[in-house]
Amino acid sequence: MPNQNYMLADWFAILASFSLFSLAAFVPGYAFGWLLDIVRFRQRTLWFRLTLSIPLSIAIGPILSYLVGQWLSLRAVEAVYGVLCLYVLFLAARGLKSSSHPLLPLSKAHLKVLGVALIWLIIALLMLADIQIRGRLYYPVIAFDYAVRTAFVSAIGTFGVPAQNPFYFPGHPVGLRYHYLWLIQCALVERLGSPLVDPRHALIGGTMWCGIGMLCLVPLYLRLFSPLGAAGLYRRTLAGLCLMGITGLDVLPALLKLRLHFTGIIQGVSPSVEWWNEQVDGWLYTLLWEPHYVCSLIACLTAFLILWDAPEERSRGRRMISSAAAGLALATAVGAGIYVAFVFAVFLALWTLLVLLNKRRGATFGASEIAPLIVAGAVAVLASLPFLLGLRVPASSEGTGSGGLPIRFTIRAFELIDWNRVFDRPWQVLLANAALLPLNYFLELGFFSAVGWLVWKRSRAQKRAPTRQEWAAFAMAGSSIAICTFMKSTLIANNDLGWRGFLPAQFILLLWAADLLGGNAAAAGGPIAPSIVLRERPFMAALLLLGAAGTIYDLAILRFYPVWADQGMLPKIAWMSSDGQLGKRTYAGREAYQWLRSQTTPRSIIQQNPDPPYQDTLYGLYANRQTIAEDRSCGSGFGGDSSACEPIVKRLTGLFATGASLQTFRNACENLPIAVVVAKDTDTAWSDRASWVWAQEPIFSNDFFRLFPCKR
Repeated sequence: MPNQNYMLADWFAILASFSLFSLAAFVPGYAFGWLLDIVRFRQRTLWFRLTLSIPLSIAIGPILSYLVGQWLSLRAVEAVYGVLCLYVLFLAARGLKSSSHPLLPLSKAHLKVLGVALIWLIIALLMLADIQIRGRLYYPVIAFDYAVRTAFVSAIGTFGVPAQNPFYFPGHPVGLRYHYLWLIQCALVERLGSPLVDPRHALIGGTMWCGIGMLCLVPLYLRLFSPLGAAGLYRRTLAGLCLMGITGLDVLPALLKLRLHFTGIIQGVSPSVEWWNEQVDGWLYTLLWEPHYVCSLIACLTAFLILWDAPEERSRGRRMISSAAAGLALATAVGAGIYVAFVFAVFLALWTLLVLLNKRRGATFGASEIAPLIVAGAVAVLASLPFLLGLRVPASSEGTGSGGLPIRFTIRAFELIDWNRVFDRPWQVLLANAALLPLNYFLELGFFSAVGWLVWKRSRAQKRAPTRQEWAAFAMAGSSIAICTFMKSTLIANNDLGWRGFLPAQFILLLWAADLLGGNAAAAGGPIAPSIVLRERPFMAALLLLGAAGTIYDLAILRFYPVWADQGMLPKIAWMSSDGQLGKRTYAGREAYQWLRSQTTPRSIIQQNPDPPYQDTLYGLYANRQTIAEDRSCGSGFGGDSSACEPIVKRLTGLFATGASLQTFRNACENLPIAVVVAKDTDTAWSDRASWVWAQEPIFSNDFFRLFPCKR
């Protein structure tokens, strides 16, 4: 029987992390919103201020933490947040003293919206915490990415900013080559909540707050950006929030592949409905998997909302202050998710051009927008420049998939073409991809593609010039779709530009859909006539049902695939385990690494086999320690000179191979700055009873792990 219930421990620690995260995800936004009066913050209702404070914190906090941490230290960052917290407490006390109604009014509409937020928090908690079944422990499929980011959070919390690569230590620290600004916020929470909150718990708490930040942006945009304004705001907000649980039609190819697997036609089952094609991910998938890209999107959208409202400021000084705040938010976007920031930068350049053209034509909406856009751009460049210069650390030559530019021209790939194997020449594939783009996007977007088509038809049928809002919405969606259709990133195998850069377009589609389902859109000047909606109601309802089914299927398989695979119900995944021992090995690994953390200092260096048969997910999730070489490339794709990696890995792989003697172990300890060596049952040296793994006494051992100190 297990000695500890890690699942309950996770729940408690994650909730503690979520509570502590309010200091980074709420306090800065409220403080700066009031202090700078962003979007006329002081004149707004309390509900509006609370809603705006969260995305404003997520947008400005990371770049503030980076700059203060870079120039001073993380302790100085903690002091800054402490001062901001005291300021917010002062504002709250003053507000309570002057208000005749100290309690926040709660209507049924408020409770429904808060209920959706609570559902999100429950989903995130159940999806991201480990599941324990007696002596077996299972992480979700999402741990594939979280293992990497957890290690980054740990490194930032331990070594500070600029961040260093936790996967590579060639005798000296090497800089981290990654967009890690959101992870700084997670590291601050981990430092504050330690030892109860570890880096993984802090990362999950941050994911939960990023989701709330996106939920907050929906009513803010529906109020300030949508042509409907305040009309039916709560109804439209509730519709928009619920629509974040709808994905495309991915469930259809996913179920088809599942059927083909069980009939023996193909081998393998995808652990996510989103992986069958070039991804346009549903909102829940994105919120759970990619919190740093969500942070970048929140920063971009918050910046544009500030710029959108800037012309309403009567004085030039107020517009400049708002523009500077928007620039800081854009700098956060660059350092949190570079591909989302790139797409948004193209949109802002296009929007600036449209504003200039409208100003020359005498339109009213271009007159007072040029200066704020220029100021925001200048502040964004200046604030993000230190981070961008820090990315010039040496990177692995293996990191660039194309061997050339990080972005190249393409036409968005369609997986069904690869299934058919009809086209064997590159130009034929490109033409086929171009011809099938409508079908590709219809399957990926589902209900939202129909909404976009209806909006486009309505705009073409109108006999008037587009409004300011229509120009902006089409420019944002069009820039995002065009870039993600005809360009792709090449730094790694995944097309992160095409997958994550689509988020601005998805947000515009979400707003249109919320106005559509919110009711009486045309009567209030909405984008779609009700007669069109009524004609298409059965078709739209079917798309909604399939989108909801896809989300439910995806949540289930992401959460339970490791459990089902371990029990033989689904095929094994190569990066997890092939022997049906995943649950027991994960429990043993977490137990071993938890013991190791309690017995070593945070700056201790450990070493495990850099060439394991399975991805070393357990090290990333639970170790929270620097390693010499995490894999055969030493993780040098995240920073560091790969040429120094090969001799280190050669020495280390010999340490974990069959026939490795006690002298081999001693040589490794003498030549490398290792504090503890981690041996696992998957190492070939483990199976050799004459090897050093069994020739000496470990400081900790269980059925799957043995830990040995390097006495120096």
